[in-house]
Amino acid sequence: MTNTKTSPFNLDELVETIKVARREEDPVTRIKFIMDEAFKEPAAILAGMPSFEKDETTLFEDDRISIWNCRFNPGTPIPPHDHQMSAIIGIYAGIERNCFYKLQTPDKLSSSGHTDMEPGRVLKIAPTAIHSVECISEEPSCGIHVYFGPLTKIDRSLFDLKTETRMKFTDEAFERLTTSSDLAS
Repeated sequence: MTNTKTSPFNLDELVETIKVARREEDPVTRIKFIMDEAFKEPAAILAGMPSFEKDETTLFEDDRISIWNCRFNPGTPIPPHDHQMSAIIGIYAGIERNCFYKLQTPDKLSSSGHTDMEPGRVLKIAPTAIHSVECISEEPSCGIHVYFGPLTKIDRSLFDLKTETRMKFTDEAFERLTTSSDLAS
């Protein structure tokens, strides 16, 4: 009889595996595969995750890749933004809605659909994607986000849907848009 019990999830091992894979010829495909395999058992990931004080925690970043743990709380939508790089997102708790947009003008967006991500789902986002994020479950949605570049050092954009304004992604602009009681969606 074979033992079908999987090993406990280890975040450090996943981060190290992704760091090695970032040097491969096609890191996006390889890391998508790694994330697909890791997220087959989201309950094991949840059980093995350390407790994070912040909603967004950088686990690793260099010039090729950024790995984050992200927690989105119910009732706090994240405004539309871009990454200027491919991203892979794996969800291990809660339900995260990603709404996608297309530019109509340099500042104005139009909706191009959405996808709801439950625990165990892994999503690849194109480098040109613009999306907003919202937790649609009663409990926070939690995931590991892998960005194919130095996310904290890239010039990115935020979009205010209400005023149809594009702005530079800064901590101050992000805070203003996420705490605005009239954030349009």
